[in-house]
Amino acid sequence: MEAERRLSCRSRGGPFEIESDQPDRGLALALEALGEAFSSVRPPAAIDCCPYCKKAHDFAPVLTHPRHRLTGIELGDYAFSVLNTVGSEADLHYLAGRILQLLHSDDSRMPDIEVFYDKLRRAGWQSWPQAESIAAVFDALWHDLLTRDPSHECVDTLLCALGLAEDTITPRLSRWANLDCDVAVRRLYEFVTWGCRQKGGLLIPCNAFWNRALPTYRELVIWLNEGPALRAVTVAFDRYDDPGPLEVVADIHGLLVMVGHGYEHDNIA
Repeated sequence: MEAERRLSCRSRGGPFEIESDQPDRGLALALEALGEAFSSVRPPAAIDCCPYCKKAHDFAPVLTHPRHRLTGIELGDYAFSVLNTVGSEADLHYLAGRILQLLHSDDSRMPDIEVFYDKLRRAGWQSWPQAESIAAVFDALWHDLLTRDPSHECVDTLLCALGLAEDTITPRLSRWANLDCDVAVRRLYEFVTWGCRQKGGLLIPCNAFWNRALPTYRELVIWLNEGPALRAVTVAFDRYDDPGPLEVVADIHGLLVMVGHGYEHDNIA
C-alpha cells in the first residue's frame, strides 16, 4: 500500500516531465539546469568499493558513459550504496546532478529519495559550487508540493528528504503555515493524518528514514506540537468561505488541539 501511495505521487512522464493539467515548468527547468551546473565537475579515475560486495569495474560505465545518458540501470545501485560500501564524496559530487534528475523522474530503479538526500548531507553538498542549483531544485519541489495537485512527491516523503539534506526546514514550515491555497491545506491534512502518529502526547512523523538526532526533526515536531501549526490553522478559518476547505481545516484543527500538551523538549526524540 505504501509503495502504491508513493507511486501515485510520482511523475509518469520523461525525466523532466511532470504529469499534471499544468506542468510545473519551474521544477522541470530546475532539474534540467543541473546538467549545466555540474558540467565542469570531472569524473574521478575510479570508484572504490568494498571488495566483498562489488568490484571497481562493476561501476566503470558510471564514469565512462556520457553522464547525461546514465539511467537507473547504471546509477540505481550506486545511489543506494554510495558513502557506505561504494564510492566517495568525489564521485558523488560528479554524479549528484544526474542522480537528482533521475530520482525525480519515473525511473523505478532509483532508491527512495530520502536515502540519497541523506547522502547529500553527509557529502556536504552546501559547500559545493553547485549548491545554489541543488537548492533551486529543493525550492521548486517544495513549491510544487504546496501549490499543485497531484504533487510530484508525497508530503511525508519530501519533508523527510529535505529534513535530511538541509540544515534547517524552518523557512519551509513558515511558508507552509501561510496555508494560502487549498492545496497547502490538503497537504497539511495528508501529513497530520497519514504521515504522523501520536506518541506520548506528541504528533510525530512516521517516515522511518527520519534521523531523530538532526535539528530538522526537532524543528518539525515543535512546529506540529508547540503551537505554530495550530496557529496557522486557526488563522485559516478566517481565510476560506468554501465549505470544502473549511471542513478540512476543521479536521486538522481537531487533531492539533489534542497534542503537544505537557511534554518536555528533551523527550522529542
